[in-house]
Amino acid sequence: MKTFLSLYYDRLLLALAGFTTLLSAIAVIYLCLAGSPSSAANSTANASDKLLTPPSKGAVALGRLVKTQVWNPRDDASSPLVSRPYILKEGKLFDPLDGTEPLHPPVPNKWLVDHQLDYADVDILNRDPKGKGFTILEEFTAGTDPNNPHQFPPLYTKLSYTDADLIKNNYSFDFLGVDDSEGAKKYQLRPLKPLANPSRKESKADTTSRFVALGETIPGAPSLKVVDYVEKKKVINDTEYDFSELILENTLNGKRTNLIRKNISKEYQPTAITTVESVTLHYQLTGAPDQAYPLKRGDVIPLASLDKSFSETYKLKDFSEEGILLEKEGNTYVVKAPAQ
Repeated sequence: MKTFLSLYYDRLLLALAGFTTLLSAIAVIYLCLAGSPSSAANSTANASDKLLTPPSKGAVALGRLVKTQVWNPRDDASSPLVSRPYILKEGKLFDPLDGTEPLHPPVPNKWLVDHQLDYADVDILNRDPKGKGFTILEEFTAGTDPNNPHQFPPLYTKLSYTDADLIKNNYSFDFLGVDDSEGAKKYQLRPLKPLANPSRKESKADTTSRFVALGETIPGAPSLKVVDYVEKKKVINDTEYDFSELILENTLNGKRTNLIRKNISKEYQPTAITTVESVTLHYQLTGAPDQAYPLKRGDVIPLASLDKSFSETYKLKDFSEEGILLEKEGNTYVVKAPAQ
């Protein structure tokens, strides 16, 4: 009959090994918490020494495990366990913070990172993350913070117009000469296309000549006034021609145009004159419907942000080749002309 030892030999050995391991673990933990024996002896022997024994590495590690560490997100959108986003470009990982090549020209990568914007979004420049009515690109151009709900680019930058929104009058005249038969000089102008004639019933348009004195406006073209006359001669191939000039002024903006007296030289060309009477400006914030404002010189246009918390008022100053000139607090701003 087998003895108890022979029957449970392997289990007894396993239990003994486990008990030995447990004692060893307890001893290690005790040493870590209490410090080494030599340190304790030295501390007792030198009780008068005011210097404290530094904690053991084990105690420091245990303290860090017990105390919760605060993990704050970094400015480059990374976290303690996840790196900042990289871009796969031409089969290689591209770090937007390395180098100077912008992912979304003309906005630098660092500007996007500094403003916590998703530079991995291919359409990021057209986003409006705070619903302010302006895109990321417009905020960058204006130098404003897209994350600040109280900061806006100038509101006039959301105004636009097309050539079809301009109300224009196009004139073209032949300056035929000077008539002083009635004792006062008058200048003969003949429209090259039908022009309203106030001297006829219902101002019917025609191309009959108009006789205009200095200081008078041209009948049918009330914004064009004759302001000066300069006699000039020009010799071309040994032949003298009359190149006298009649100066017209646009009463809306003060711009002047010189009409050359009609002659038979090859250099003569009729001068076209265009006046702009009014415009319809379109105001459209990102994510909002279009608002149309029909305006003439001197008219005021009030603009407001989407939430109405911010507003600006402009006055239409004039029309120019650059675009529509607006005025606010003594400063002039341009709503640029549409690209041709």
